[in-house]
Amino acid sequence: MAGGIGVVVLVMFLAAMFSLSTVAKFIPWIIGFNAAVTGYSLIDKTRDRLPRKRLFAMGTGGFMALLVCFLFILAFGYGTLVATPQFFIYGIIGVVFGGFGAWVAEKKHCIE
Repeated sequence: MAGGIGVVVLVMFLAAMFSLSTVAKFIPWIIGFNAAVTGYSLIDKTRDRLPRKRLFAMGTGGFMALLVCFLFILAFGYGTLVATPQFFIYGIIGVVFGGFGAWVAEKKHCIE
């Protein structure tokens, strides 16, 4: 949840300085980074308590990305920043980078 709100706050900050078309180019990168941090944090905090660590991290990354899309709709109106095909693209980015963050956490903490 905090990652999703962080994405919205960062995009709103960037939207105050740049045009929305310029900010829209950075959204996949911001979502990917926050999804990776979300996956990493999930594994870092739970360690061995989750049975399928990477699956949970991928799910939280995808959920965070879709939450961000809904928050963008509430904040900016539908179609301004997020159109229907972007839901799927941002969801895939969230899933992939959430799994990547979990992989990094597993390697750092030597968790299998």
